[in-house]
Amino acid sequence: MSISPTARDFVPTTGFGATDLAPVDYGPVSADSAEQIDQLLVNGFPTLSFPAELEKRFQHDTAADRLRVIIITAALVVILFNGYLLTDLLMIPDVFAEAVALRTGLFTPVCLIGLYVLIKTPHPFFREVLVLLAAVLATCIVLYLPSISKDPLAGPYLVGLAMVVMFSHSVAQMRFWMAIALDIFIAIGTVVALQFIPPAPIEVMIPAALVMISTVTFTLFGCYSLERDERQNWLLRIRETNLLAALKTANERLDKISRSDLLTQVANRRHFDEFLTQVWERAELDGSEVSLIMIDVDHFKAYNDNYGHPAGDECLRQVAGTLKRRLRRPGDLVARFGGEEFIAVLTGTTLPIALQAADRIRVAIERLRVPHVGSPTSSFVTVSVGVASMRPIDRGASQKTLLTKADEALYRAKNSGRNRVWPDPDAGGAA
Repeated sequence: MSISPTARDFVPTTGFGATDLAPVDYGPVSADSAEQIDQLLVNGFPTLSFPAELEKRFQHDTAADRLRVIIITAALVVILFNGYLLTDLLMIPDVFAEAVALRTGLFTPVCLIGLYVLIKTPHPFFREVLVLLAAVLATCIVLYLPSISKDPLAGPYLVGLAMVVMFSHSVAQMRFWMAIALDIFIAIGTVVALQFIPPAPIEVMIPAALVMISTVTFTLFGCYSLERDERQNWLLRIRETNLLAALKTANERLDKISRSDLLTQVANRRHFDEFLTQVWERAELDGSEVSLIMIDVDHFKAYNDNYGHPAGDECLRQVAGTLKRRLRRPGDLVARFGGEEFIAVLTGTTLPIALQAADRIRVAIERLRVPHVGSPTSSFVTVSVGVASMRPIDRGASQKTLLTKADEALYRAKNSGRNRVWPDPDAGGAA
């Protein structure tokens, strides 16, 4: 199975949002990976992880979109986190100077530096760690400020941690296991900070705690669902692209089979007819000549009768192979015309040149030295060849006429003793 390039996102390498992660075309997934994809779609992936090869590809394919989200989030978090200075002024005014220093003087530059590092960090895991560290730093500031404040609202101030959780889990779309790590850190940090914060009314702290617990629970569920859906959609895209690529390959193979002779591996009659039409139309435009070389294996029935059909098939394969080796120009075509007959189309070729090519073919096949004791012509397999050439722009010229002339030339070659080349009867004598 295979995959199309469409399953891969482009990661910019210059300008804003550029990274050191250059676009990589992984190509088709392996058969094992294709089977793993089907199993994952059926059985699920509760731990939100794939086998190594698929995980690496998933991280690469989603890197561009993930980086875009993080860049936008970083810009928002710097603005909003500094905007919370108003809350600091209203709830813990006695440490407002420290709040300004921490939010504007520490968090903002650290975030901007972290954003630069994030953009330049090629490994997806390091990106997620940097996002986690930014959230941890914000948590530390929110926990530290009420810890050094003497204001009675210092306790309720901790509800601001809910904003850190919501922003990290929902807006920044933090990966689930990173979100779990952040929540554990917040829980431990809150327990420690409460040892230094002035006591607050239980009637206020209980609702604040419930808000915090609810926020963590709901956003963790959303975090898990978001990553699960992202991974599932990616698997579906990969499988669909894989199936389409496999279908395309199969269709190309069928098309090739439908245009090829299975025994000799040269073009079949259908392909020959289509090719001659294309060549003829092109020659009508540029005024060039089209030549046909018609080849017949001499006394082939006697060969089959004497050596058997398997040997006859092998003989035809050797003849076809010789034709392909001798007629290698990109614009030429060799086809099996039927039975033991072959035909070649030579584009932009005059009759004298086509006759030379035909004689080289005749000599090459004779030099194969394939024994043929039943032939009255030679002790080896030989061929008779008819050659015709025509310019499509000439009066009365047609593909049918050209084929007829080549066939007549072949008839003359066979009636004149075989193992020879004969030109179009209207163009001269034997070669």
